[in-house]
Amino acid sequence: MAGLWAMVSPLVWIRPGLVANPMFWHLHELFFGMAAAAVGGYLLTALPHWAGRGIRPGALGLLVLFWTAGRGAQAWPGLPVPVLLAAALSYPVLLGAALSVPLLRARAWPRLWMGILPLILAGADAALLLADRQGAGDAWPLRLTLGFSLMIGLIGGRAVPAFARSRLKILCPEAHLHDRPALGILAALMTFLATGFLSFGLPFPAGVALLVAGAAQALRLSGWRPFVLRSQTDILMMLLAFGWLALGQALLGLGVIRPDLLRPEEALHVLTMGAMGSMILAIAARPLLPRQAGRLRTTPDIGLAFTLLSAGTMLRLTRPETVAGLDALPLAACLWSAGWGLYLIRALRCWRHPAPFPALSVASEARTAPPPSIPAGS
Repeated sequence: MAGLWAMVSPLVWIRPGLVANPMFWHLHELFFGMAAAAVGGYLLTALPHWAGRGIRPGALGLLVLFWTAGRGAQAWPGLPVPVLLAAALSYPVLLGAALSVPLLRARAWPRLWMGILPLILAGADAALLLADRQGAGDAWPLRLTLGFSLMIGLIGGRAVPAFARSRLKILCPEAHLHDRPALGILAALMTFLATGFLSFGLPFPAGVALLVAGAAQALRLSGWRPFVLRSQTDILMMLLAFGWLALGQALLGLGVIRPDLLRPEEALHVLTMGAMGSMILAIAARPLLPRQAGRLRTTPDIGLAFTLLSAGTMLRLTRPETVAGLDALPLAACLWSAGWGLYLIRALRCWRHPAPFPALSVASEARTAPPPSIPAGS
């Protein structure tokens, strides 16, 4: 569902007139359609590891049904506010309950944030919908982008180095991964402060905070040995996605301070299309990739999908008037949608087979991997 809605969300720029308010629909469905579905998929996949059990198929079916109802409500203009809110919030509220109950039963107290996160999404969705009905939604694109970039930094900042460390031990045992969690905490704090500064109309300190956040994320990324792992494309995709996060925060800081040099709207797309889209694709594609010698192998279609997302991001950032005679904005949307279309084709093909376990990693890498092929001094 996340991949499907990622492919659909830019269509309002390709075919004008599909919805009454394309700007708001695109904003809302990117975050609370695509990204919220991806958050649910990730957390539900991680749940059995932390709670010892997942959710039942019937509960999953209800989640899909409520998520679909929320999407239908957004396409139905003029719905009463209570009905609109009930349809929009049913999915994240049920998701929070579906995650919290197994965690509470397992007494996995440190993981209760998994059940709280969907409720935070529900609150943000309600606030956005009410602000739009009151004509006060102009500040929300920036707030939502910063909020989701904070989420990517915190969750991705744990997942990406864990995957990288596991692969690095196989490829080059002498090359240690140097993670600096303090830099991730610094970046999260600066992102939070930037959101507050912007809420109070203080662009300069907000821009400085975002520049610091981007620099901190870039320094942290440099310790994850991206050069050593450059041949491991499944890991490289996640590293590049995190690189989009660092670049996007820095560019947004520059755009907030000097909008005459870079419009903040363009930097926002580096965080949404680049960081959020690429990270979701890089992680969601892992259960769909074949395993050879205990490792994941990136298939050409998934590699091309990631490349198309990055190309669309670059096009949206530079935003030339035309490319080869074509309008650049619809072309960027087409590249993004085509990338997610490739992902969907592979996902539908893989539905015919049993899901791998573990879904997001290869537990037997260390036992089945061939001898390291990278010199120890790399």
